[in-house]
Amino acid sequence: MSRSHQIKVIMTSNVVCANPSHKFSQVIQLFTNFPIHHLPVVDADNKLIGIISSNDIMKLFIDGKYKGQSLDTTALDNVVNITEIMTSNPECVKENDLVEYASRVFRGRSFQALPVVNEANELVGIVSIKDVLDWYADVFREL
Repeated sequence: MSRSHQIKVIMTSNVVCANPSHKFSQVIQLFTNFPIHHLPVVDADNKLIGIISSNDIMKLFIDGKYKGQSLDTTALDNVVNITEIMTSNPECVKENDLVEYASRVFRGRSFQALPVVNEANELVGIVSIKDVLDWYADVFREL
């Protein structure tokens, strides 16, 4: 295995994503139905505009303005706008960036996944710290 692979080699390319018109309950359903911890948010042209992590959802009820409140799904859909809980213009990487670059971006940051975009800022994948660690483990096994 080459030690200079591009991110597109290790990223997940079939990305579950949301759009700004999704209701909060739909976002929760995506986190429930798929084995994901990060949900990119894209516009109608598949351009990356944000990302929501499962931690963002938890913080909403632990530290946020809904702390301790008991809200049903309908109430949540009426009061929570996903554009308010997502991280807008998130840090991202390009599909042709090297894996080493992604590892440098992750270092010292508190996030654990990076959306992957092409030159037109269209979402093409997602890469996690686990993906990067797995790649490094494979490289070192070959040494």
